[in-house]
Amino acid sequence: MDPLLLGTASAFGLAAAAGLNTTLPLLIVGLLARFGLLTLAPPFDALSGDVVLGGLVLLAGLEIVGDKVPGADSVVQLLQWPLAAAAGAILFASQTSVVSWVSPQLAILVGLLTAGAVHGARTALRPVITGATVGLGNPVQSFGEDVYAATLAGTAVLFPLLGLLLLLALAGAAVFAAYWTWRLGGRLWRRVAAVH
Repeated sequence: MDPLLLGTASAFGLAAAAGLNTTLPLLIVGLLARFGLLTLAPPFDALSGDVVLGGLVLLAGLEIVGDKVPGADSVVQLLQWPLAAAAGAILFASQTSVVSWVSPQLAILVGLLTAGAVHGARTALRPVITGATVGLGNPVQSFGEDVYAATLAGTAVLFPLLGLLLLLALAGAAVFAAYWTWRLGGRLWRRVAAVH
């Protein structure tokens, strides 16, 4: 398989994973680099440093716990959107095989847009889940997002073709969620209109 295609699949998978969980993919990439399973060019090799890894462990823990609280999770996600986009930009650009054939500025922009779009869809969906399940579905949804982000980040680096399949599954789920949200919103609107 073409290394350029595999590198591009890895870059998109990592950026999308950052849209689901901002810090966990950064931590996974840092750990993979630390244990010699991934080579990061400077300045991205800083992700494997002691201080960065320690900070990412703390931040990942805070994000994982904070995202399980219904109501607060929606606020946290809204505030975290720029951070998720920045993490996606860093992760996309860290894939040197991609940066070698496109400008670093374009790689950063594509990573930012990929992570920002995934995070935006996640942020828009969470209040719907809160309303539909009275908040009981939020921790379940959040846990699923964490597991998927970790799995997508790991496979994007170690098994890029599998990562690409997971990325396509995520895109399909986003389309389904958008359709489901649109239908649910239409039903609610019709009920409100019928009352008035």
